[in-house]
Amino acid sequence: MNKKGMAVVFSLIAVVTAGLAAAGGMVESEEKAKPSFTGEYSVAPDGRIAYVMESNGSQTLYVKGRESERSGVYTAEESQKLWSPVFNENGDLSVIETSGYPEGAPGEQEFQLAHSDIVTISAEGGKIETVLQARGVLTNLKKDPAHERLFVQGIHVSTQGEPEEGFKPMESGLYTLKPDGVFEEIRTFDTYSPGSLSISNNGEKMLMILADDYKNATPDSMFESVQRIYEMNIAEPGKLNPVPLENNDVPVSEVVQLEKENKLLVQTIMNYGEGDPLFQYDMVTFDRATGEKGERLGINESVQHTQLSQGESEIYYSKEKDRQNQQQSFELFRYHLESGEEEKIELTPQSS
Repeated sequence: MNKKGMAVVFSLIAVVTAGLAAAGGMVESEEKAKPSFTGEYSVAPDGRIAYVMESNGSQTLYVKGRESERSGVYTAEESQKLWSPVFNENGDLSVIETSGYPEGAPGEQEFQLAHSDIVTISAEGGKIETVLQARGVLTNLKKDPAHERLFVQGIHVSTQGEPEEGFKPMESGLYTLKPDGVFEEIRTFDTYSPGSLSISNNGEKMLMILADDYKNATPDSMFESVQRIYEMNIAEPGKLNPVPLENNDVPVSEVVQLEKENKLLVQTIMNYGEGDPLFQYDMVTFDRATGEKGERLGINESVQHTQLSQGESEIYYSKEKDRQNQQQSFELFRYHLESGEEEKIELTPQSS
């Protein structure tokens, strides 16, 4: 082939490559512009669902009504994230608006330089009130079923003073927040942040998941630690009691209380210790009185943010959805405990 012919071929390759790159950019841009569910949601006792969707880097809180109507009630400030919406007893919504986890490798993140608010939005989406402003990263809200207060979880949380620059050792905390804005610490944790908080119906006890070396973690112990379920009396938060379960050496990642049946639903690894590099997750029932394991639900996937319905007949959870462009996105599901049927809940922006 002569030089002219080679030039033509390379020109064609360049054009095709540029076209593919442009097409790929268009697809990625369209995917980014398309609203996607972030995995953050809450279900009200009357069946309404609050959920967060993101489009072009902006996050909006929506409410899906009983008749499937949808409306946007709050949009976060630019570059802010909306986490852990909850329904209050009067039907209003509270949600965390935060700058999120700071950049940096583990051991280098300066959490105290982050900022987080708790915002309350009226049920109609009109009145908006900031009920708490704090430094640090607020990560989780839970409604107390029996009292007018929220349980708040966060990392390096402070409502006063100036931030300290530089890395500080990991410290997370649990707090209560009352409607009048009174914010009080329950207890703090070094090294770890508890997961999957679950509050008893009388508001007196809290279940959580923590690594079993949480009292005195070291680099060696962290490598060998196992995630277990602990129970805390909220009035006496200094002591955590491990919940005895059969095969207690298997890590757990989600817990739900079925108080009517005195049982737990626990997400664990079904093939733990068998040498399979791909873990198989599922939810399993445990009898609280005996600690014995019962039936698997057959979800056979890892789920997050599990929530029990008012009548304890259904659980809700989100699953991470794979995308070709590596954008993190989720889907919401409802699982009927009696029938064993799983139902996907369609979440879209507000109704037209």
